[in-house]
Amino acid sequence: MAIPRSKMSHEERTASEPRDSGFHRVILSHIEPVNESIRLLRLSVFDRQRGIKDIYQQQISTVKFLPGQWLDVHIPGLPKAGGFTVTSTPAEAAPLPSAAQFSDGAAVPYLELAVQKTANPPAKWLWRPAEEILGARLVVRVGGSFVWPPPGIDIRSINKVVFVAGGVGINPLISILAHLRQTDEMPREVHFLYTTKPPPAAGSKLKANEILFLDRLMAFAASPSAAESRIHLQLYLTGSSGSVPAKLDAPSFPGMIHHRRIERADLAAAVGPPSEAERTVVYVCGPARMTDEFVEFLRGVEGMDERRVLCEKWW
Repeated sequence: MAIPRSKMSHEERTASEPRDSGFHRVILSHIEPVNESIRLLRLSVFDRQRGIKDIYQQQISTVKFLPGQWLDVHIPGLPKAGGFTVTSTPAEAAPLPSAAQFSDGAAVPYLELAVQKTANPPAKWLWRPAEEILGARLVVRVGGSFVWPPPGIDIRSINKVVFVAGGVGINPLISILAHLRQTDEMPREVHFLYTTKPPPAAGSKLKANEILFLDRLMAFAASPSAAESRIHLQLYLTGSSGSVPAKLDAPSFPGMIHHRRIERADLAAAVGPPSEAERTVVYVCGPARMTDEFVEFLRGVEGMDERRVLCEKWW
């Protein structure tokens, strides 16, 4: 009898996805809580079995990946790898020209992951107390096809990118957007539609840094370079536990805040008329039901080539 997809391991679910042949050793060097259910992990890249201080004195190997890809994360003592999207950019994983340039306080090439607390064994291990796992050596491998640039599409033909994120589905999209800002590949217009539930303990007032990557999105949308490339940020807050919707404590929010779910009309407005849809690419990543509904709708929008609507099904 076939194993239900929900009960499959990451490696089983992604067996048909492309993977690099090479493995990379990394060290878990930093842990930063976002809220009670999500933490950011920094994996420093290194060559040999050495301590964190010795990283500065050795040549750093390169972990090459495309924005949007994930890692097979092999954890000591666990039989199956976990799958976690890289939320940093390729430039942040690239080594400096010479190992001699490393010194105390210098930036070590790294990979960032945003890990949600779940019963999944790899995630559960990565949510152990920080003092128990900091400095741990892990092995990772790059994989995935939900990437920038969009496969088979000339980026010179793209005037607009629409990102649609649901909850932790923001992970690959924040990597892509940050990469676009670091390079000359930024399109003329970007729309970012982000729907999420406030953390249970947030109360009636939310801080931007309690919502995964919202502070980064706000910085991107508010910066001068963003104004030139017109980043339009829309935040949709859903599922407030109290009778009064949680309010975001951000008086200068560089976008619009809605206390409802994303609707089809929002998607249509972001894509624009057929003349704009023809030169638009859409990336969708979120819960299964949301992703399936939005992808079906977007692929039917007049002027939209279905190859320009990409999605990640990580569940």
